[in-house]
Formats: sequence, C-alpha cells, structure tokens
Amino acid sequence: MILIRNIFISTTVTVLISVLTFGYLVPVYAQDLSDNETCLECHADDERVPPGNLNLPQFHDPEGGFFVEDHDGFSCNECHTYIVDLEHKDTAGDNEVTCRECHDELPKKE
Repeated sequence: MILIRNIFISTTVTVLISVLTFGYLVPVYAQDLSDNETCLECHADDERVPPGNLNLPQFHDPEGGFFVEDHDGFSCNECHTYIVDLEHKDTAGDNEVTCRECHDELPKKE
C-alpha cells in the first residue's frame, strides 16, 4: 500500500512540475511584440496612414521609424495597444490608435 502511495505521489509531482514548466516556458518561445521588427515582418509594405481621422499627422515613415522624433523610442504596440498576440488579424478588429492615452489633446496635422 505504501509503495502504491509513493508511486502516486511521485507521478503527481512529476506531472505537476511538467505542466508548470511547460506553462511558464511557452511565453519564452512567443515572438516579442514590443520589437518593431516582429511587426514589420508582416507590415513592412503597409501604407500605415492614420485611418478614420485624416486630420491626424502622419507618424510612420514609409522607410521605417517615425516622422515625429518624440516617438522614435516607441514600439508599435505602445500605440497599438489592442494588439495582444502575433495572430491578430481576426482579434484586432477595427480598433484604432487613441493618442489620448498619452496626450491631453489630439495632435493635429500641420
């Protein structure tokens, strides 16, 4: 009886450690969405103009980076906060960037 109990406990602990290890290691293998190069793997050829509100200034430089120097250190998902996974074509919906997360007033095109 003690042998069966020890085998059960040993097996349970092994399975639990395996599940926890796998669960915590999965994000290590996921691509880093804070790295702009990850985004540009798919979006390098996109026009990247402000949709909807055409009165907003153009922030994205088609050659890469930003026209607005204050945004040079930003990653794509700092503004595109609704992008939470790499496969976001169906989950992002029609969301747009809201500059008001950082700015008191919407920037205007000059």
